[in-house]
Amino acid sequence: MAEENYYVSVDTGGTFTDGYVSYPGGSTTVKVPTTDHDLTVCFRNCIDKAADKLEKPTEEFLVDTDVIRFSTTIGTNTIIERTGPKIGLIVTGGKEADLFRAEDDSGLLTSEDLVVGVEERTSANGEVIEPVDADEVQSAAKTLMNRGAKLLLISFANSYHDETNEERARTVIETEYPPHYLGPNQVLTANEVSSRPGYRTRTYTALVNAYVHRPMARSLYKAEDDARNSGYSNPLLIGQSTGGVAGVSKTVALHTYNSGPVAGVLGADAFRELYDLDSVMSADMGGTSIDLGTIVDGELDRNLLPEVAGLPVHVPMIDVHTAGAGGGSIASVRDGELSVGPESAGAEPGPACYDLGGFDPTTTDADVALGYIDPDYFLGGDQQLNAERAEEAIERQVADALDVSVAEAALQIRERVDQNIADSIETQLAERGEDPEDVTLIAYGGAGPTHCCTFAEKAGLSRVITAPAAAEFSAFGGATLDVEHRYSEAFGETITGDAPSIDTRAFDRTVEQLEAEAVQDMAGEGFDEADVRLQTSILARRGSEIREVTVPSRLDGGDDLDPVIQAFDADAEDGIDLDTVVLTAVGPVATETLEPQDMEGEDPSHARKGSREAYWPVDGWAETGVYQREDLRPGNVVEGRALIEATDTTYVVPSAWTYRIDEYGNGIIER
Repeated sequence: MAEENYYVSVDTGGTFTDGYVSYPGGSTTVKVPTTDHDLTVCFRNCIDKAADKLEKPTEEFLVDTDVIRFSTTIGTNTIIERTGPKIGLIVTGGKEADLFRAEDDSGLLTSEDLVVGVEERTSANGEVIEPVDADEVQSAAKTLMNRGAKLLLISFANSYHDETNEERARTVIETEYPPHYLGPNQVLTANEVSSRPGYRTRTYTALVNAYVHRPMARSLYKAEDDARNSGYSNPLLIGQSTGGVAGVSKTVALHTYNSGPVAGVLGADAFRELYDLDSVMSADMGGTSIDLGTIVDGELDRNLLPEVAGLPVHVPMIDVHTAGAGGGSIASVRDGELSVGPESAGAEPGPACYDLGGFDPTTTDADVALGYIDPDYFLGGDQQLNAERAEEAIERQVADALDVSVAEAALQIRERVDQNIADSIETQLAERGEDPEDVTLIAYGGAGPTHCCTFAEKAGLSRVITAPAAAEFSAFGGATLDVEHRYSEAFGETITGDAPSIDTRAFDRTVEQLEAEAVQDMAGEGFDEADVRLQTSILARRGSEIREVTVPSRLDGGDDLDPVIQAFDADAEDGIDLDTVVLTAVGPVATETLEPQDMEGEDPSHARKGSREAYWPVDGWAETGVYQREDLRPGNVVEGRALIEATDTTYVVPSAWTYRIDEYGNGIIER
């Protein structure tokens, strides 16, 4: 890459927004508070801070920036806070009540009075038997808008085969109500987000997407326009929960759900490849929660029918398990029992030690009271903490209630939150049949290095890898991602183990159509056809079991479907439904790579910055060596007990653990 090119990756978390910037010969990180009221503000603050750190005006920095990737929680927050628009849903007549069979009004993100049916019919094999009536559609739209709907969604039964009736209904509404009346993007259809069978789930998928569409579109276009107006000339690339990134105009709102945590898991997968590991678990412990991802035998854990807002959706997502255990998790005592989380103090008011009006003791307050976090060196000294406030909060709400000292109460808070995390890790690994001793933990997030040794040991893991940019690792993960799009088309064939044959011509035609769409879209993203990597797969189902299996893009015969049968370990007579053909298109974007460095000696004394009293299990208060992470060099080894301070986090290394810097500059912590 050219001498002045920068590659920027921004990740918004519940407490902080992180930036990772790479350039010829190096990289740097920044961290700013997340602005919940408008995530485009912290996005821009992150870019401004990066430019300032590189001693460049923001405009000059953005002119020299080739790529900006942005993983955002806008969609996630919209659902959690229930701030999406009031949606009017037009469905196939007779199906209105079906959507509410198992869910309540709040779970559906709409209410029964905002669901209206119209007469139309498409057969199970995709033949339009009864065209939708224009007058009835107009009446349905008018009724819904009179009831307060701000966005209209159309979902018809069997339209995953043929979207004619859905598109006809949209055209009728947009013709009757011009843009100045409806506003932009006010009519959406289910076929825009799902071509898979299953009417209820397809409708839920479209409903969740519609709910987050408007705030997502408004915010992302605003962020892109702001960057462009300041000198950035390329598309803003948005993180996708399916893996990869995509331009704003090509981003489906639902695909961004949980994209930040997914970027971290993909960063962990990059580490797995770097170290040639079989299985890893990623642990992203931030201010609000911890996100756990599992990669077993080199395979990312994908959920083909995940739930969003309690509803199943047709958007395969890289699986991330979230638990309410972060730096801001609130500690309390009820009936003599200590609990920590899932409630969080967030960024504002934050932990008591932030001195911003928070009075509840949190995990971070405990780490300060134990002497693990230096109040004068939090975020490299950018934020001063109030240790007295932390101790007062712990004494008032925990120590007095348990009749123990403040230090012992703080240690119990820490032990409790770490045990909660360990329990979650053990559950995730047990579900996948993994022995913890065979799994390497990739720990990151602002609180990850501070707690990883304790919860790893409790979960039975003995090896942890941490990156230099551990607190910004999800942003680093975003920096490894290529542009990726998924295309799908309903197929509807069934095979058995003794008769694995289908209409190969129909399959080939479907793939050809998807490939043409992919090539056109990727050209719009700036990629030549020769540079685009295409992969074909089939979403197959046997009963309630769903799997996505890679197959050749052109089928020569039944042998090409053997991987599908093997994936289900099916008996000869078992029927396997080939529901959907999927095409994944990947366009390469310059990604972050780690180069080995020269190794030095084990002696870390040059990085030692002093010592301080810290409170440890069993030993109590003990003088503890403190080292500067940025001064440690490849080959250096720090024996626990020790505290290793970085500008963005603190590594707590207990007795029986060793911290060493390897040839890639990463921290390897082993028990």
